[in-house]
Amino acid sequence: MEGREAQRPIVLVVDDEEWMRDSCGLILRDEDVEVLTAADASTGLELVASRKPDVMLVDVRMPGMSGIDFFKRAKELEPDVVGIVITGYATVDVAVCAMKAGADDFLPKPFEPDQLRGVVRRGLAHRQLVRRAGILGPEVSAMRGVQTAVLAHQLKSPLASLRQCASVVLHGYTGALPEKAQGMIEVIAERADQMLCLLDDWITLVRLEEDTGVARSEPVDLDALLEALVERTSKGPEAAAVSLRFERSPNGAVVEGDAVALRELFANLVTNAIRYTQAGGEIRIATAAESSGVTVRVSDNGPGIPEDERERVFEPFFRGKAQRAVPGDGLGLPIARRIARAHGGDLTVDSTPGRGSEFRASFPAGGGRRKGTESK
Repeated sequence: MEGREAQRPIVLVVDDEEWMRDSCGLILRDEDVEVLTAADASTGLELVASRKPDVMLVDVRMPGMSGIDFFKRAKELEPDVVGIVITGYATVDVAVCAMKAGADDFLPKPFEPDQLRGVVRRGLAHRQLVRRAGILGPEVSAMRGVQTAVLAHQLKSPLASLRQCASVVLHGYTGALPEKAQGMIEVIAERADQMLCLLDDWITLVRLEEDTGVARSEPVDLDALLEALVERTSKGPEAAAVSLRFERSPNGAVVEGDAVALRELFANLVTNAIRYTQAGGEIRIATAAESSGVTVRVSDNGPGIPEDERERVFEPFFRGKAQRAVPGDGLGLPIARRIARAHGGDLTVDSTPGRGSEFRASFPAGGGRRKGTESK
């Protein structure tokens, strides 16, 4: 089990259309997952048995065996695998049948790249919760981490089903909706997405507090990681009105750590900066390497943070005066700081109200994962 934990998560795409398999692979190539593909159900089941994927993306209509029957067989082979229906024939009946067969989520075709990434990330988070509870076992089921994992699982399952059904209705597969009903369903879908993100952030924070959120320690090129992050983020709708600028360290910026966790740290900082920067503003991400270690600065020219709130922004669920009008759950910065500290470093902020903020993530030379309570 420990060896499996150290590997990249596996996503299996089962679809008889080659272009769809190739498209999913291209969209997910920057998600730090291994993508396997199968053109038919029998090949897909062989891969489920031999490779034990974490998430399956399965087309409903395939020659030889339907996606619904595939889910039933796959769940017998790997009960905890997360199943996601992808289909161009989305109806309420299809959604219900898929859920009864073991599907956990639903993605109608055609879909946007960010929709695919989002549903896969939710699936991987769900899979991680289930695996974590299984690893710890019943003898420690009273521990806070397991209680949180079980509670999050119990909350996420009905939320995911709610979001799945809302998606089917919003895509028009149940017929035209009155204008008022359309607006109400959109609100339901939006709030369900917010709750799913909150649960993902919550369980991430609990894992970090228990020193279980950093799984690997290997050389990580922060310049390459940040360059890819900036390139991808700049293409998203949130960043359309601001400028993202990345400045690479001339000396290189390599640290020992978990690339997945570090990517989450900086994604939180960059997303946070975008949310608080007005249209036309600039966000600067820069790395600097010295003999003492590596520092990454994320600067914005947003509203800034009052002095009495600068340390409190790292408290879970804290929402300052400037934050109350901006979407968020108050967990991004606490998660980012705990990841930095789990790598032997720290995350601090310097801010001037009205002129912006600069967050600094520092990592010691040769630094790696801290043990025990130091990461808390």
